[in-house]
Amino acid sequence: MARRPPPGRRAGAALGAAIACAAACALWLGCGCDAPRPRARNLVLVTIDTLRADHLGAYGYLRPTSPQIDAFRERATLYTRAQASAPWTLPTHASLFTGLDPFEHGAHAVRDASGRAIARPLAAEFVTLAEALRDAGFRTGAFVANTGYLNRRMGLDQGFESYEVLRETGLEKNERIADWLDEGRGEPFFLFVNYMDAHRPYNTAAVEGGPVLRGEPDPGALDRLYRAVMPGGRRAPAALVRRVIEHYDLGVANADRAVGGLLAQLRDRGLEDDTMVVITSDHGEYFGEHDLVEHSKDVYQEALWIPLLIRDAGQREPGRDETPFASSHLPRRIAEGLAPEVEARLAPRFPRRGGTDPVLAENYFARQRDLADPRWGHRFERVRRALFDWPLKWIDSSDGRDALYDLEADPAEGHDLAKERPRDAERLRALLEDRLSSQPKPPPADAPRPPDDAERRELEALGYLDS
Repeated sequence: MARRPPPGRRAGAALGAAIACAAACALWLGCGCDAPRPRARNLVLVTIDTLRADHLGAYGYLRPTSPQIDAFRERATLYTRAQASAPWTLPTHASLFTGLDPFEHGAHAVRDASGRAIARPLAAEFVTLAEALRDAGFRTGAFVANTGYLNRRMGLDQGFESYEVLRETGLEKNERIADWLDEGRGEPFFLFVNYMDAHRPYNTAAVEGGPVLRGEPDPGALDRLYRAVMPGGRRAPAALVRRVIEHYDLGVANADRAVGGLLAQLRDRGLEDDTMVVITSDHGEYFGEHDLVEHSKDVYQEALWIPLLIRDAGQREPGRDETPFASSHLPRRIAEGLAPEVEARLAPRFPRRGGTDPVLAENYFARQRDLADPRWGHRFERVRRALFDWPLKWIDSSDGRDALYDLEADPAEGHDLAKERPRDAERLRALLEDRLSSQPKPPPADAPRPPDDAERRELEALGYLDS
């Protein structure tokens, strides 16, 4: 039985044909005239959950965690100053999909009547990238591994005709992606993939030629580091930090292997040259820096500096872009890589762009696991925002613990310049206040509720709730 086109697909059929024509014309570069730059017919967006930029070879890491992504970089543009819009999954993905900052879309942690931190879903009133592309005639599908904060209840499935949520390895996920690609041959498509191999519990399966794990996997190492560091004021045990990083790096290597498999699927189907591929992350991970472990707790660079690599259709050479860039800028950058007809439809919906609009990151409190802990919950009773004016970074904190850092001179954010450079501090404070006051509050989403039993089990497995 033939699959019935969803709303917007039939209306976009003519547009799909125009996309194919534009892509073919763009790739024909044999004449001596000024040919239009290549534009993509398809889009693949990959988020590798919890991936720090500085643990990839493309960003200078020395351990062999990422040969597939490093090879991809040879025909892609690497963004050196990309920042997550938040240090955890839900708000950053909402920014990736809407082109809005967390204070605008509202999909972040809020406190309920009892004081618990509850994740607020993305409201249906927002237009997502998937909705815009579906209405433009694209087939839309998502394959998601983060069952905790990318499940359908979080509202991020808006616009996806197919949205599969299953916690599994990246290689396992690729098997179903192959079937999805084969089902829609000839249609322009938007494919979103979320890999979780680098998120707790780290995928420590051995990778040929990858980083070596000394001894057997130690599932309790991360929890031991958590207990040692999170009370604050203690030096992280060096041997334990190295042990946890070994586990994490294997997770990165497994995610990298999955990325390589996905790229091979595109190549084997003849889709490589007319597909725009975006590889990024939603946040990083702490290994004891700033008295923190894992993520979702603060707005330091270990959790915010993320990889971003974009291969435009027909791209043959590596590129490098040092423009300050936020997750919320990605929809506009994607629109600029698609066919002109599609860009014209998307650009008004997603006006924010890197290098023009502010780079802002936000964190509201922390996950309930930390807020409820009597040993360190008091550390996270605050809202923190980071505004970037490269190389300066202003951290505004609701508890008054503001800070100013120069990321070029002090990338580890160890020396607060707020008192030494009060004019810069006041200027960035005013810029942030202006930014926050320039937009109305987001429309109300469905009332947040505590997770049910099945959701609790998933959140426990991912480290967001205590069992």
